[in-house]
Amino acid sequence: MISIIITAKDEARTVSQAVAAFLDQDFSREQKEIIVVAPDRETLAAAKIKPEIITIMDNGQGKSAALNLTIAKARGERLIFSDGDVVVAEGAVKSLLAREEAVVSGRPIVKAGREDKFGFWQKVLFEEADRMRRENFKAGKYFLVSGYLMMIKRSAWGEWRLPVECLAEDEYLSYYFGQKGEKIGYAPEAKVKVKGPENFGDWVRQKIRTLGASYQVPKEWKKGMAGRSFGQEAKEAWRMWLVYGDSCQHKRWLILLFLARLYVWILAIYKVVLCRQKREQIWQRVGSTK
Repeated sequence: MISIIITAKDEARTVSQAVAAFLDQDFSREQKEIIVVAPDRETLAAAKIKPEIITIMDNGQGKSAALNLTIAKARGERLIFSDGDVVVAEGAVKSLLAREEAVVSGRPIVKAGREDKFGFWQKVLFEEADRMRRENFKAGKYFLVSGYLMMIKRSAWGEWRLPVECLAEDEYLSYYFGQKGEKIGYAPEAKVKVKGPENFGDWVRQKIRTLGASYQVPKEWKKGMAGRSFGQEAKEAWRMWLVYGDSCQHKRWLILLFLARLYVWILAIYKVVLCRQKREQIWQRVGSTK
């Protein structure tokens, strides 16, 4: 059996689209269950577009706690994770199921219709992530999976539980399975459409979670694994400039992106490392992505 686990919060407007996209997928004749977990009744009600959709109300303690709760109830041998504000593309599940690795990452792509600065930033960051995953996967190296769409075998997950303080579960579990020696695969054809932030405040709120999560990972897990770091991003700046700086406007947006990433890295270090702020102090809703 395949268990689809969709985490959501205050996403009554978008979650039905997320569920419908999975209902249209090809599961290769395997049995499936679709589970939506959320802390609010409105989202759960909107998610139940068919009687077979399973809904679970979590306690509102964050995504990691919601995942721990739902994984314990899921029946599948393979677990596919996604969010209530994204839409998987046609053939995404089939591409994930074709992989044999214990952990498989899908590929986030930009939802159509955005050509402003923030849409450009999202396109650049998604394409860079895709490039690095392809290169590292081909070389047999570790890489970060995407929490927008990923698959994990139940046998690999076992009885493990995510720490409830985790800011970004995909970052944390990528290192966890990497240091365990589990094979991590990439299915670039498993695309998931993501709407990015539409203003700088939301962009910072979103990115500080993902960058801050890298400082929550135990240092011993990182030995021999090249993960996310400002130094790594800085090394790629010139190549990104050559690839994406094809106009004056794009060059200007790239400079602003480099400065914005530096700002968020500094903010993440300040909040997570120096001030040791907890998840509830850092995590804030990103409204413009809904």
